[in-house]
Amino acid sequence: MTEHISTSRLRRFRVRALPAGELASIADHVDACSSCHQHFVDMLRSRRGSEPLKITLAPEFQLRHEHFDYEALVRLSDKTMDAAEREMLDVHVKICASCQEDVRSFLAFREQLDKETEQSAAIIASKPTHDKSPWLPWWRGLAWKPAYAAAVLLIGMALVIGVALFLKRRAANLEAKQIQPPQVNVGPPVQTPTPENRAAVNVPPTPVPSVQAPKPVPSPALTVRNRAPFTNPENAAVVALNDGQRKVTVNKAGDVSGLENIPGETRHDVADTLVAQNIEQPDITKELAPTSITLRGPTSGQPFKLLSPGRSVIVTDRPSFDWQKVAGATSYRVVVGDMRGHEVARSEDLSPDRTRWTPSTPIKRGETYAWNVIAIVNGKEISSPGDSAPEMKFKVLSATSAEELEQLKKAGSRLALGVFYAREGMVKEAEYEFQTLVRENSDSPVLKKLLKQIQSWQIP
Repeated sequence: MTEHISTSRLRRFRVRALPAGELASIADHVDACSSCHQHFVDMLRSRRGSEPLKITLAPEFQLRHEHFDYEALVRLSDKTMDAAEREMLDVHVKICASCQEDVRSFLAFREQLDKETEQSAAIIASKPTHDKSPWLPWWRGLAWKPAYAAAVLLIGMALVIGVALFLKRRAANLEAKQIQPPQVNVGPPVQTPTPENRAAVNVPPTPVPSVQAPKPVPSPALTVRNRAPFTNPENAAVVALNDGQRKVTVNKAGDVSGLENIPGETRHDVADTLVAQNIEQPDITKELAPTSITLRGPTSGQPFKLLSPGRSVIVTDRPSFDWQKVAGATSYRVVVGDMRGHEVARSEDLSPDRTRWTPSTPIKRGETYAWNVIAIVNGKEISSPGDSAPEMKFKVLSATSAEELEQLKKAGSRLALGVFYAREGMVKEAEYEFQTLVRENSDSPVLKKLLKQIQSWQIP
């Protein structure tokens, strides 16, 4: 059986944030698999809501994920990049601050390197060259007189041999002086000076200090200034965090270390989140927000409060519905429906001492639902939410996401769990994980920024 496409990959497929080959593969699967096709359609419908479909062909939007690698930067600096690729780069860097900084810093580095290379070349070129042309007429003159030429050659060879012998002998003398042990003069015993032999006593000569050969000094032409080796800026770590007992690092290229036992999709989401220092608010948080008002007909009495599930994403597909007790109520009835107006669950008439009900059968995963409770008071129905109040909605986590959540819980990474919860719209759970991470990394501005973003999604 072919594996279904995960929600995370479908989101990336929706915004073309995947390689071309993977986009084509997912498109073929969605076309052939009715389950994934319906999942993708529901995702588009939930994102769009009641607004008309809009398509933008702006190049900035189409190229927002086309980041450029190190080889492209080299082609740009060497001016070997073709016109089409250069045009794509110019469009992309207008909206991508990260790539814009990469291009600026790399071009500045190459410019500095070229200046140093030009200065070295100028020093070498400034050295005087020997003009050999005046010797050519003289040598050509000798060529017409073979005897003179032979004599000059013999004299030159004799000079070369003589100089070589002289240098060899001088080197041997220097070597002998260096290895010759110091000589100690042992003369006749020193006599005690007396008035009679004072003139005959020899005063020992003053010792002559030995001459040491000067230490060789390196030629300035051979002295090279040490320069730090060039490292690819993509390999430099941009984030390093403590995640429980592990250390998690992410470089600018999005490579993660320390999360090897985490599923690939979530590991990529963690890297994207930390490098961008941003978590995109999921569409479901906007869908669950109480922005719309639905009129459900007149009711009598004061509506009471529904407690849970309340405007959140839940894991279980058999949720327990809790509400506030109503004074004077003789019974309650719970009704659950989907966003297409279909009733999916209904309770029997419940006794007045009950304020919780759990359906006997699971409801479908990956769907958004609305629920209300009807209380019977003095023979009249009081419905909550009221006729002019927004619906109480919730969403059940999809089967694929529920399986991934179980794997993440076993892996024990708060960072991966926090990113997963934020991606799925489980705001309270994500906030708890990131609060714990901030306590473990009190000096991390990245985690503090992400926590503030998640807290801004809170649904009343």
